[in-house]
Amino acid sequence: MTSRDGRTFGHISGVEVGTVFNSKAALADAGVHKLQQSGIHGDKELGAFSICLSKGYEDNVDRGNIITYVGSGGQDEDGKQISDQDPDSGVNKAMFLSSETRRPVRVVRGANDDNAYSPRRGFRYDGLYVVDEAKMMDGKKGFKMCTFKLKRIDEEGQKPIPTRRTLTLGKLAKLRKNTRTG
Repeated sequence: MTSRDGRTFGHISGVEVGTVFNSKAALADAGVHKLQQSGIHGDKELGAFSICLSKGYEDNVDRGNIITYVGSGGQDEDGKQISDQDPDSGVNKAMFLSSETRRPVRVVRGANDDNAYSPRRGFRYDGLYVVDEAKMMDGKKGFKMCTFKLKRIDEEGQKPIPTRRTLTLGKLAKLRKNTRTG
């Protein structure tokens, strides 16, 4: 096992917190998050090595140093939630195990106009987090979701997570819609 295969807990040697990668392939080559499709890279017997926070699930909530992250599964080909998530599936089980072992999980954020903490483009390595809570909860669509609360590990010399506090067209449209329906 080498750090470049991504199957390690903690930082990847030579990769600084805040490094931006142009693609998931570059992220995988560096060993930070090896899987190009799945948001969770883990092993059901060892725990989670990394997560990639992007547009995958509407139940994800990113508050910078605290993230509510939902597991994998229950979606159709179009990304619509159609069934409960399985807590015993490999990557979900890895996240539940990480809540018990408290081993650090690398967090990567992908570009997402709806998230002030995400990079404008590409994928940014934002450091180490610990899975503080793990439980099954009802999601926004009423399905049971594997839900994980991650807290950023405070490390000496670590910079704060950059934020984008700009108003994009997407955010403006969402504000207008919420104003009309609210």
